[in-house]
Formats: sequence, structure tokens, C-alpha cells
Amino acid sequence: MESLLNTDFQDQITEIRSKIQHSFRRAYEALDIRESNLLSRQDLRSTANTDFSIDFKCDSQFEIEIEQLGSIKLNGLSIVSPTLTLPPHAKTVIPDYKAKQLPTAYCCKKSSGQKAPGGLNGPRGIAVHYQTGNIYISEENNDCVQIFSCNGDYLSMFSEEMNKPIGICISQNTVLVTQWSSHCSVGSKGSSEVQFSYPYGIAVSDRNSNVYVCDSNNNRVQILTQELKIHSMLGEGLFTLPRDVKVTRDRVLVLDSSDPCMFVFNSDHVLTNRLITRGDGKQMNIPLSFDIDREYNIIMSDFHNHCVYIFNQEGEQIHMFGIKGQGIGEFYYPFGIVLDNTGHIIVVCRKNINCLQFF
Repeated sequence: MESLLNTDFQDQITEIRSKIQHSFRRAYEALDIRESNLLSRQDLRSTANTDFSIDFKCDSQFEIEIEQLGSIKLNGLSIVSPTLTLPPHAKTVIPDYKAKQLPTAYCCKKSSGQKAPGGLNGPRGIAVHYQTGNIYISEENNDCVQIFSCNGDYLSMFSEEMNKPIGICISQNTVLVTQWSSHCSVGSKGSSEVQFSYPYGIAVSDRNSNVYVCDSNNNRVQILTQELKIHSMLGEGLFTLPRDVKVTRDRVLVLDSSDPCMFVFNSDHVLTNRLITRGDGKQMNIPLSFDIDREYNIIMSDFHNHCVYIFNQEGEQIHMFGIKGQGIGEFYYPFGIVLDNTGHIIVVCRKNINCLQFF
């Protein structure tokens, strides 16, 4: 009788393990699809009927079992349930900027002004890991990078040998950071190859893993190989003060905050367009960071105008929101801006009490 009970128990364990393995396999396949879609910045005009949302569905009995387990081990590795990595707003959004509806700040994190885990003080750059949804924020005043969940909850931090970190990007599981005071991420201070003077924005090409660094005071963008060796230079004699850069499958966009304007290059680094980014009847005033949505709209923070502008890919303003202030939905020196893995906008402000806001 005892042997029979043990056999039934082992059969139940085997069945549950099979369901768990199947669920995780589907979860990671779905995440791979989402990461591929988002990182390639596919143009929705050619895929208008594609459903980019990912739903994780399980039968009710499995939901009870996974809730009881919390985390499990497959092949000796501890894995957290994939449902725990999804944000509460897991449905992908595609904002209708032409409707002129102001985004609503639905989640904020206040500045602590302290050098402590979870206490933002002078945040600068921001990046999202599109597989986990985790948010990485570089802090100039705390000389560190802090990691938060997609809900804004503190997870961890790292600060080894950092000196005024500014720009930040994520390539797969590698975090790349530029540093203002040490003037380098690799190499040294200077104006030769793989030397930097006040580097700002940084990006990685999904096509060839080349690294693009805005070498601001040298008025250029340096392109490095995956091994961080010099590949080529971009914009020498063209840029005045390059602050941010983004690389898509077929183009490279560089934000020059001095003019200000957006330079557009094709994948061969040939200049194809120069977008004069004007906003609300006045010239932008020190734009420092931008991101691109799936329709190639440009979402840009304006440091001195204390607002966010949205331009279409032709450089025409189609939306703006935010005013100077310390309240929710208001900005006080907005700096880093990024789209999360559901299409929502996340903004960090250098001096705002609500320094991290989600829209």
C-alpha cells in the first residue's frame, strides 16, 4: 500500500514538473519574440495587423501549483515564475499622439537625496532590459547604477569604480555606462581614438554589436567594435555637442543639443536627413535624451523647457506634455527617457521630487 502511494505521489510530481517545464518553455519563447520585436524597432506600418502583446495563460490548477511553489528548480537552476516578471500594465500600448491626449503619470518614485540603496539622488541615464522589464538608472551624485523592477521597486545596485555615470544602455545581459568625470568607459581622456572628453549617450547595434558613444566635447560619435576597439568615427566636423544616440536596424540617430537638431544616418553611416526639432512655437532648450517607438516617433526630454516632446520620423512635432514643477506629471530638469517593454514612457528628472515617473 505504501509503495502504491509513493508511486501515485511520484506520478503527480512528474505531471506537475511537466506542466511547469512546458509553461516556462512557452514563457521564454514569448519573451524572445517580444525582445526581437522591440529591439529591431519594427515599423508597424508594414505589420499593422500583428498582435505584439504577449499573454501568459495557464489553467487554474497550474496557477495554484505555481503560486504554492513560488520558485522552482529546473535542471538544477533556480528560476522564478515568469508571471512575477510581468508588469501590472502587461498589455502593450500604442499611444495615439495625434489625439493630443496628455499621458497620465500612474507611478512615481520620489527622490531621497541620500546615498543609499533605492534612494535616487541626481539620476541621469535610464535603460530597460526588454527581457525582464527591469529598469537601470545611472546616478551622477551617488556614483552608481541602481536597478528597479518594472513597478519601480528597488532590486539592487552596483558602483565599482564609477565616477559620475551618465549614459547607460543594455545589450542582452551586458550593461554599458559612460562616465563624465573619468572621461572614459574604456581608454582614457583625450581626443585620439578610443579617448573621450565628457562622453554622454551610448547605444549598441543589434545588427553587428558595435558600440556608439557620444564623445560630446570632441564633437563626434565614436563607433567601437564588440571588443571595444575603434571601428570608425561619425559626425566629425558635423556635430557641435552630441548628447544621445540610438541605433535601429536601418538607421542611426544622433541628438545634437547645441543647435538643437537630430541627425539621421543610414546603416552605412551616410547622412540622409537633418531634423530641426522645434517645439510648441519655440526652439528646444537643451534636449539631452530620446527614445524611438515602434512607429519611429521620437520621444525626447527637454532639460531646460521641463517637458517631453514627441516628433514623427519627419521631425514634425505631434505632441508635448509636462510643465516645470515638482508635482506628479510635472518635470524639473528631465534627463533620461526611455520606453519600457510595454510602450509606456519612463522619465527621470535630475531635481524633481518625483524623480522617476511612468506615463
